[in-house]
Amino acid sequence: MRITVRFQDGSIEEFDTNTLTTDSALGRTNALTDLRIILNDGLWVEASWYRVASSEGTDMPLAQRSAGCRLHVLSEEEVEQVHSIELDGRLQWLRVGPDLCDVARLDETVDIFYDTDEPSRSMAGRAVWLHDYLRQALAGELYGPDEERLTCAMLGMTEASYEFLPGAASNVYVEEF
Repeated sequence: MRITVRFQDGSIEEFDTNTLTTDSALGRTNALTDLRIILNDGLWVEASWYRVASSEGTDMPLAQRSAGCRLHVLSEEEVEQVHSIELDGRLQWLRVGPDLCDVARLDETVDIFYDTDEPSRSMAGRAVWLHDYLRQALAGELYGPDEERLTCAMLGMTEASYEFLPGAASNVYVEEF
């Protein structure tokens, strides 16, 4: 897996985990590497692997999962300077206003609920439309002091990021047909 980090100053840093799938990854015979990417207190990669064990008397050897290691890829301070993070060329997180937005979660939620007749083609416009739709559709289930936070979490963003979007969405040109 390639992790591409683009910083706000224009610099790019790329991490490559492809060598973790070789026969000698982490010092053992390795059939498969399991990677978990976590954005919490920095950017972390948890790597586990499936070590091939000999299984006498069976047609096929068993590969058991072995706990690997945690790699601290970016500190919290470095994450504050990140503009975007891609996983294997696909945008995963993007800075929207003050915080990083989980673009994959937003895309998944949009795929479930988005009205294709809605004219906005921008991410900001879709997120604003979806936010309003979810608040209305889930009015009986989302209530109380956490209502806005939970709605924004369904969009893959913080309340502070969402507050940035309505202004951005209103500035996006939509061609009238």
